[in-house]
Amino acid sequence: MARVLYCAKRLIDGTGAPPIEDAAICTEGDRIASVGKRADYGSGFDGSMIDLGAQTILPGLIDCHNHLCLDASIPNWPAEFDVGDIELTLRAVRNMAADLQAGITTARCVGDRSFVDVHCKQAVATNGVPGPALMIATRGIRAPHGHGLIGYPFEGVETIRRVVRENIAAGADVIKLFLTGTVPMDPIVCYPSREEIEAALDEAHRAGLPITAHCIGGPGFDLCLELGFDCLEHGYFLTDKQIDRLAGSNTRLVLTPSPYLSEEWQSTLPEQLAAGFRSGREAAFRSMAAVIQSGARYAVGTDGLHGRLAQDVGYLVDMGAAPADALAAATSRAAEVCGLDRQLGTLAPGKLADMIGVLGNPLSDAAALNRVQTVVARGRVIRLGDHGHA
Repeated sequence: MARVLYCAKRLIDGTGAPPIEDAAICTEGDRIASVGKRADYGSGFDGSMIDLGAQTILPGLIDCHNHLCLDASIPNWPAEFDVGDIELTLRAVRNMAADLQAGITTARCVGDRSFVDVHCKQAVATNGVPGPALMIATRGIRAPHGHGLIGYPFEGVETIRRVVRENIAAGADVIKLFLTGTVPMDPIVCYPSREEIEAALDEAHRAGLPITAHCIGGPGFDLCLELGFDCLEHGYFLTDKQIDRLAGSNTRLVLTPSPYLSEEWQSTLPEQLAAGFRSGREAAFRSMAAVIQSGARYAVGTDGLHGRLAQDVGYLVDMGAAPADALAAATSRAAEVCGLDRQLGTLAPGKLADMIGVLGNPLSDAAALNRVQTVVARGRVIRLGDHGHA
């Protein structure tokens, strides 16, 4: 099995330990064999060596909330879901390539059209298509009168049970419900009934799968905390009481700052919809910042701006997260949300060799994540920038 030694200015292993200066990490096949200082390996290393120069080595990034068929850079993208399965698949392939080049080595896809995510996951796993390893939800489940452009409408307890079972049979790793809208609303409506939500939760957990829900707040958020959902998505408009309950629960929250904070994300929307996001920007910022300060367990995702996870990590810092905590939201805590923390999220012997090299130190400058030079996924070199040489 091929052994490769990567050397770099520093290494941040993602465990919270201090960075290793003048560092080295040894891989064997698709696994990490050891981590240490360059000097530990001497001159007689039995394998090949890649010197990454001034780069900082980090765990591969994990986008905890995206949709392969959604590309928020497309003008009027909400109208671009009914273009046919071939175009959706081509879009997904483009999006996965952008993610991987940006250092996203794992992506949690929380709802896609036509089971495109199932085929993409298989294609990536067999090295047929470049992209992150995928954790998939298959079809998102929404109420016929509710939100969820990328989801499918279903209603009734027995129908919900059947659809969850079909998603699991198709290869879902997580079950995803759409409970609320996304833009500000008063009151915040939860579209599915309690009975429908309970049925989806029961079917997911009986099969050993986690369940999550698109939920910006309101009674749906309270219900999910009461029922013991594994995760929730967005949380843009939470009350102080809800944030306290979240912090004291086992439920995790995936924050997605870009829809409310990124003008790039909003600029491609129809003007009326964009205005809705802009009107809620300050309230969404306050809610997400309060979650960060509360001690709740959170991760981060892009929700449509593929390859731009670094931007969302930067927003976490803007909202008060320490850089190390923001980085954990895209690495170690992200791996926990995906149920993959024994395999990913930190750089340690025995874990999968997913890692990136960036220029700068993201513990002092979150923008360093925008300067990805090297990407290694499952031990395979995907990208090797100008500051590295074999």
